[in-house]
This record gives sequence, C-alpha cells and structure tokens, in this order.
Amino acid sequence: MSKPDWYKRAGKEPFKQHYFHGGLAAGVKSRAGTERKAPSKSRRYWGGAAAAAAIVGTFVVISSYLSGGGSDRSPVPPSSSSAEAAVVEKSALIRMIDRTNGWAFGTNVTRTNDGGRTWTDRTPHGYDRSRFEPFPLNGQFAWFVVRPAGQEANWTIYRTADGGHSWSAAALPTTDTWSVLKENTAFALSFTDEKTGILTFISDPAGGPVKTAIYRTTDGGRTWTYVNSIAPEGVLESTPSGMSFSDRSHGFITFFNSRDSRPELYGTSDGGTTWKRLLLELPPDIPDAVFFAERPPQFFGNDRKEGVLPVSYTTTTNEKAGIVWFTTENGGNSWSPAPSPDGTPTVASKDGSAPQGFRVTAASDLTHYWMIDSEAGTLYGTSDAGRHWQALHTSPQLRNAVELSMVDETVGWIRGDGFLLQTEDGGRSWKEL
Repeated sequence: MSKPDWYKRAGKEPFKQHYFHGGLAAGVKSRAGTERKAPSKSRRYWGGAAAAAAIVGTFVVISSYLSGGGSDRSPVPPSSSSAEAAVVEKSALIRMIDRTNGWAFGTNVTRTNDGGRTWTDRTPHGYDRSRFEPFPLNGQFAWFVVRPAGQEANWTIYRTADGGHSWSAAALPTTDTWSVLKENTAFALSFTDEKTGILTFISDPAGGPVKTAIYRTTDGGRTWTYVNSIAPEGVLESTPSGMSFSDRSHGFITFFNSRDSRPELYGTSDGGTTWKRLLLELPPDIPDAVFFAERPPQFFGNDRKEGVLPVSYTTTTNEKAGIVWFTTENGGNSWSPAPSPDGTPTVASKDGSAPQGFRVTAASDLTHYWMIDSEAGTLYGTSDAGRHWQALHTSPQLRNAVELSMVDETVGWIRGDGFLLQTEDGGRSWKEL
C-alpha cells in the first residue's frame, strides 16, 4: 500500500521546526525517508476510550533517559533585568495564553502582556534553546525541561510562578538505563494545573524496539516519580507527535505512524499509570486511506470537557489528502467525527505523489477550526464544526507556516520560517509583528 510522504519531510524545514525544537538526529532523518512500513490491515490494537492546559507540548529529539526523582536547587535569577525590553526572533516558539499574555522561547525567554507588540526579557541562567521543551500554563506559571549536554547525567526542569521574574530549578538525577548510549529520545511535558504535570520519554524507533517511560509530579515540578511505560517494549514503532491532558486523570499521546492505516492514539484515565490504544470511528465516506494524528487533542472551557482532535489522511492512491475533525464533550472518553460534506477542502495530487495536505491546523472551540493548505498557501476556516468552509486568506508566505495558534474565534498568530503574523478578524487579514 502506498503511504504519504510526510515522514520524508520530517527532516526538512519548515516541517521539522514544528515537531523538533532541537537538532533532528541523523538517524531519524535517514529513517524518515526510507523506512516507513506499509500498514497491515489485518492487525488491530484494541483499547478502551479514555491540551494540554492552554497550549500542548511538542516533542523534541534528545540524547538521554530520565530515571529517579529530583531535588530543588536554589532560585535561578533572570539573566537580565526584568524591565529590559526584548526583541523576539521570528523563529522563536510563540505560546500565547490569551489575547494579551504569552511567552516566546528563542535565544531568550520573553513575556508579553499586550498581544505580542512588546516583549520583556525573562531568561533564567542555564537556558539553552537547543536542548529544551517549554510548557506555559498561564501568564504566571511556566516550566521548561533542559536535556543533558553530551554525557551529563542530570536533567533540569526550570519553573516560575511569577511570570518569569524569578525561576527555580529542579535537578533530576539520571542514569542510562536503556541499552544504547546516546540513544535519541523524544520527550514531552504537560501540566494540567499548577501542581500536576507529566513528563514522557519515548526512544527513537531507529535504535531498535521502542521504549517508553512516564514520570509525574504533584508538587509543581519540584520532584518527579516514575509511573509506568506507555506500552510494552516493541509495540510502538513511531515518533510521537504530541501529548495533552483534559484533567489530572485523562490524557492522550498521538504518533505519526502506526502498524496499520488507523491513527495511533493512546489514552490514560488514571493520570498516566496505564495507557490503552484508542480506536476512533473513522468516517465511512473516506475508504482506502491512511490516517495519522499529527497533533494531540486541544481542550477548552473551564472544565475542559470539550475538545477537538484533527486527524490527517491521504488516500492510498495518493489522489488527495485532507483532515477529519473529531470532537468530544466528555473530556475524551468518546470521540465523534465532524460532518464531511462535499465542500470540505482537500489537497489533490499534482504528479501522482502524495500531496502535502494540511500540516498546520488550529481550533479555538468545538465549532471554530482553521487549516492551511501547505501547497497553495491558503488558510481555510469554519465556524460551524466543519459543515461549511471558507477560504480566508492566501499568501505564498503561508506555504512556510509551521504553527497556527488561535486563542479565540478572532485573534491568532501564524509562525513560519522567518515571520510571525497576527490576525484580529478570524484569519481574513494578517499583519506582521
């Protein structure tokens, strides 16, 4: 069965920037273009049904493995005056919490409280943009993990409770408990509130059978405890694409690829202690397609029961690619596909090869979704849960978009290779910041 070529592009810009903040391992690049296995429709993994706080964490490539608990270090001051204005690089990771408050992670850590118009430096000593994973919960609480450099034994998790005016660092003693030294590993960080967080480690499939580990904190990141693995060694065979939680108990991890043509989605209902693969009810009007979850679910509202999960697909003939939008109103215990009327946008193949499809998507609630045609540079939007779509904006610049974030139905940002755009009218017009 022919499969889409998204995996080949995993080692290329700008696709790489969205999923891998740090350096993409050579083994991953090589495997991405050569070792995508054909799915077996006869194999199925059955599991029961079970982001992040405001923005979900993204997996990055690292080179070690965590084990053991952590202890607090002394407070870490910012590396510059808290009143110092900062310029945000166009390539920085932007994490907007709401219309006004947000964080940027580039050469420095910066904060904004005016929608990204001005930024203030909040960088702690020890920050290294090439070896980290951030998770801002709100305008005051944020964390980021710094992976070890070279053969260092310790991981470090920095946290702030005052918007970056001060930081504390928790040391995480580590040992290489996996058999391959310098084994490339993906990891993600997610907090559901100011105290409860999950740290996930998954080994690179190129290094052999995939190993996993889940760690949890209940004291805001001061100490961490090993919980369990996601699946038995060797069951998983793909790189993770994200992790999110709807509450302390219910969480989800998505993967780029699977052993079959169904999206690889694992869920937990006990805070990460046990995980099961979840089988989504795929729409019958899209037969003979390969489905893959490039992003974890987003959850909304005060109780975070409502959520949206975009699932990409490419037909096995490479004729077209598109998105199926799944929704939940019970925190992810069950998912339903949104209607797929004839007017739903798709991307058609031009030369017989798999089309790029919609690699950048966003949702602000159960009814408002956006997605960018990566080949045409066209942004589409819907305000009725996918029943009707509208082409909102077209620009060659959007072909290089790597991240789209909408904090509500009108205000959002697009980050790309060397640019940062903002909209205040739901995506119809954009201005460069």
